[in-house]
Amino acid sequence: MRSRLRTCAGTTAAFAVAFTAFGATPVWADPVVEDRPPVSEQFAPGSPSGTDPRGRDGEAEGRVPDVSDVSELRRDAYVAPFREARSVEYFAVAPRGLPREAVSAVRGIDGVESVLTVDAARVEIDGEPTSVLGVNPSSFRNHAPEPSAESDRIWQGVAEGHIALSNDVGTERGLEVGSEITVAGGRGEVPLEVWTHATSGIVGIDALVSRERAAGLGMPKGNALVVSAPDTDLWELHEALAEALGEDVSLQLVADASEPLVSGEAVAPSVVEQVIANAESQLGVPYVWGGTTPGAGFDCSGLLQWAFREAGVSIPRVTHDQWNAGQRVDFDDIQRGDLLFWRTDPTAPDYISHVAIYLGEGMMLEAPRTGLDVRVTPVRTGNYAGAVRVNT
Repeated sequence: MRSRLRTCAGTTAAFAVAFTAFGATPVWADPVVEDRPPVSEQFAPGSPSGTDPRGRDGEAEGRVPDVSDVSELRRDAYVAPFREARSVEYFAVAPRGLPREAVSAVRGIDGVESVLTVDAARVEIDGEPTSVLGVNPSSFRNHAPEPSAESDRIWQGVAEGHIALSNDVGTERGLEVGSEITVAGGRGEVPLEVWTHATSGIVGIDALVSRERAAGLGMPKGNALVVSAPDTDLWELHEALAEALGEDVSLQLVADASEPLVSGEAVAPSVVEQVIANAESQLGVPYVWGGTTPGAGFDCSGLLQWAFREAGVSIPRVTHDQWNAGQRVDFDDIQRGDLLFWRTDPTAPDYISHVAIYLGEGMMLEAPRTGLDVRVTPVRTGNYAGAVRVNT
């Protein structure tokens, strides 16, 4: 079994996953997903992940996302019907449009079944930096999470120039379906209607627009790829993608690996206690979407990244990466300091969307959601996905 690779400093590396569209020419900006680990550390153990500790199905029940007023649809943009569900193994993004030769090289990699060219940028939505993809609805829908993939209404609205927000951004920021928001890109501000709340399935991406709309916003053209290669070895695929695309392209693992890449030892009990003490020092601090500031506001994964970092341990920034960054443990074997995960997004039932830290004796600490403060609460079993033990 391969060993998990580290950076020279032994810490996680930052993967710049998309870039800003502010200004005349897009340039690199802060990463969409901060402190992304080396790809070798994004791999997750291959044990089944969706089993509830009480024997129920651990995945959230899917729900077809609501859309705005369908009577407004002009039906003047063609959207192909849903054809077949396709997986997403990797998301790749570059500072500018990718050369045709590089895209062709990716398509020629053994095991690659589908490669979508998309546009990726960091723009402002109602004043908040938000990661956006410009997609072809006819092709991207086949890679979207169920149940939104099969909804013709969702993709027709995107094709006609509306914006689809992730369930998280839409609900936590109060951007309701049917409301008008302001999107500020490299070519100024554009008012757009929130057509639906439908999570993309790619961590860190919180909005979808058509590629035509992306061009109007000044987003870079063809700077990102969605790669489907369901039967490949993910580490070998990473090496092939890196060779085909070059060092300027960042690779984000989207899938769970079929085998763990194990190295390191569990965080020492004394350090676990320090982590928990750090987290407990934030009890009563409000939940803030995207929050990472002690005393001011945290989201669920931001709180835990901060608590570990203050104890000298580096873990990824977002929930999906925290899920994919450690050794998973059975519910009956969880220990104080383990991370607990849930699948709570009804628009993307397979998506890891919440994390808490286990305190022992059936209790956990979490930053739950907008309107609630950091708190200690009994462990919930509904939609439970699994647990991860952090290694040094």
